[in-house]
Amino acid sequence: MTMSDDAELREVLLSHQQRYPRLQIQDLVKLVFQNEFAGGHMIADPQSSLERLREECRALADNQGDEEPSDVFVNIGNGLCRLQLAAIGGTGIHLTTVNQFFVNTARSRRGDLASLEQKLEVLRACCQAGSLPHSPDDLDDFLLTYRAQGYPAISHSAGYRDHYKPAYRVVDSAYRDHFALFCRVDALFESQGTVCVAIDNPSAGESALAALLSRVYDSNLLAISPGPGKAGQPQ
Repeated sequence: MTMSDDAELREVLLSHQQRYPRLQIQDLVKLVFQNEFAGGHMIADPQSSLERLREECRALADNQGDEEPSDVFVNIGNGLCRLQLAAIGGTGIHLTTVNQFFVNTARSRRGDLASLEQKLEVLRACCQAGSLPHSPDDLDDFLLTYRAQGYPAISHSAGYRDHYKPAYRVVDSAYRDHFALFCRVDALFESQGTVCVAIDNPSAGESALAALLSRVYDSNLLAISPGPGKAGQPQ
């Protein structure tokens, strides 16, 4: 980790403590784990993942927390976000699209334990400095058991679940950055069944966007390379 990585993670930890004052050590370790490994899930069956997503969204209407999330995305650092399911109802995004965000992110993020340990040291430094309302000794006690268990993906604490009713998917921040476009594409699919997205004068960034769209929608990608003074030719 670089100093800028440390600073970003520290900012994420403090912003989550401010946003969710009932965060416990378990929730902070989960946040650090997700920062490194994304959801920590291996998605063997995307269809089963989609069914779980649908079931979770159906349950949300009867299982809201004390405060509905106002933001669709909450930053967790390292190019990742939590996409909050309770906040997507009015966006028009399809659950199949959300599930593909999640599946693609899980398949592309690996992480490693050495990096996780460095990030846990950032968490400990925040506790040591008093920036977080948890003692470093309590964190060390939790981590002693956590390490002995082999660094598993962990659940939120009972208090966090009871108060905030977390329901989200960890996704790459690129999906946040182009979320309005995905919502628009889904709306067009709903009304037309077939959608053609044109990206004018593709640069490196726009080529990445085209590839992102093709992975989410399993679509064909046609590159157009315009020459000087003449119409572009398909490649």
